[in-house]
Amino acid sequence: MIWYEKFYTYITYLLYILFFISFFQIKNNAPDYLDDLNIVKNVFICLFLLYRFNPLTNNIFNEFDKKIVFDSALYLLFSSLFIDIYLFLKKTYP
Repeated sequence: MIWYEKFYTYITYLLYILFFISFFQIKNNAPDYLDDLNIVKNVFICLFLLYRFNPLTNNIFNEFDKKIVFDSALYLLFSSLFIDIYLFLKKTYP
């Protein structure tokens, strides 16, 4: 496993754990760490996707590429859709 694959895997698991903690408000400090990890993961995903899928180069699509694209889609789904639905329901039904 290449270093950036390990880095991505650790950040992903840590982000999911902190997301779960902050979503259910298990600990009060978790949202602070979640914001920082979200920034790190977003920057990593953006830089990796820009580098890996640059239209000026011919790269072969490997297993890690599939994993990062799928995880990016899941991450966007969880972070935007579910949080927006949760906030909407919280506002509508206090």
